[in-house]
Amino acid sequence: MLILNLIANIILTLSGMIFFLQLYGKASSVVHKWDFVSHWSLKFGLSAFVVGSFLNVLTLSRPNVTQVLMNIGLAALFTWAVMFHYKMFSKYDKKD
Repeated sequence: MLILNLIANIILTLSGMIFFLQLYGKASSVVHKWDFVSHWSLKFGLSAFVVGSFLNVLTLSRPNVTQVLMNIGLAALFTWAVMFHYKMFSKYDKKD
């Protein structure tokens, strides 16, 4: 279980960072047009998520089976979100 959780948290850290950069990395991103509370609550939530998953990697946390299962599911979900955003929104960045 320790190795599965470690892999899940590595994927969570990387996909969370990439997702954060996809949303906040461009000045033209729609999140910069949101009101203060929406903008910063998303930014804070994603930042806390990435830092928390990274700290789980560093500390080699040993959660119970249900937490490991949830981490695997979240890793799959965020990996999907990164790929979806890349496929859907990177076409707008390409110059014809």
